[in-house]
Amino acid sequence: MTRSPASLEAIGFDSARRAEAAALGEELVPARVIRIDRGAATIFTPAGESRVAVPLDGDVAVGDFVLLDEQGVIAHVLDRYGSVARLVGNRHEVLQVVAANVDVVLVVRPLDLSTSPHRIQSLLTLAFDAAALPVIVLTKADLVADPYGQLDAVAAIAPGVEMVVTSVITGEGIDRVRSIVHDRTVVFIGESGGGKSTLTNLLVGADVLEIAPTRADGQGRHTTSFRELVPLQGGGAIIDTPGMREVVAAVTREQVEEGFGDIADLATMCRFRDCSHGVEPGCAVAAALADGSLASERLAAYESAMRDAAWNERRADKAAQAAERKAWRALERQRRVESW
Repeated sequence: MTRSPASLEAIGFDSARRAEAAALGEELVPARVIRIDRGAATIFTPAGESRVAVPLDGDVAVGDFVLLDEQGVIAHVLDRYGSVARLVGNRHEVLQVVAANVDVVLVVRPLDLSTSPHRIQSLLTLAFDAAALPVIVLTKADLVADPYGQLDAVAAIAPGVEMVVTSVITGEGIDRVRSIVHDRTVVFIGESGGGKSTLTNLLVGADVLEIAPTRADGQGRHTTSFRELVPLQGGGAIIDTPGMREVVAAVTREQVEEGFGDIADLATMCRFRDCSHGVEPGCAVAAALADGSLASERLAAYESAMRDAAWNERRADKAAQAAERKAWRALERQRRVESW
């Protein structure tokens, strides 16, 4: 990292977090995690930057506010607000916190690779899960003939979500993005090659992140290999992330229905309570598709999010079963000891 914030307060350490920290002990030193790599964390404290070991449980993420003890070891992680998380691993059973304490999630999609509404919606699900404000940033407007021609398709799957068309070459939309990120912690998420690092450098006003041209086939190169919090002049910070090709959000059915309130309302009018919104008679969702009041892309995104929720339920059930078996084995061991 080549640019440090003016103070801890400049990157989000507010009165609520100060009160939480004070309740845990006046002798503890507050800090914010700005990068994690090679088993250690780069943190910013009132005294400046330093490197500390990540606790053995590994439950520390970029963006976390932490408290250090007298030895400079992370003793507490303050409560997280607006954490962007996804499921990773071969079976999507590991919950990975992408960025902690985020106010705004900027979903970045380059216009020269098509807007891909379904892809955008899968990323928006991460924002809704985090209870952060989502904003869609369509980049590289200078590379397409009609940058606004695809907005209706995106609006259909993300009603009410602000969209900003941008170009770092012409400057289009950059002032609006600046106003969105000012004095907030924001995270850019999207695939490699979308221009996240380039946009970050422009907003910061310095080349703090490495960038590289896209490949000949239009795919992005992974110039960002780790998550990093970059402070902004005048307050606020950007968390840049590696590209995400696969997204499985850690959402529940209730969260999906909240994010897709229009479809959830339609479902209550279906003839059958267990309607699959397919070929059943009296399906209000199918009727809305037929009359054009519901976009097929919106329904596809809803079904994809529901599949993520169903996966999470199965994962949680397996975890609960494993915990129950572990507790039973512990009790059985204790019973055997006592029987001696």
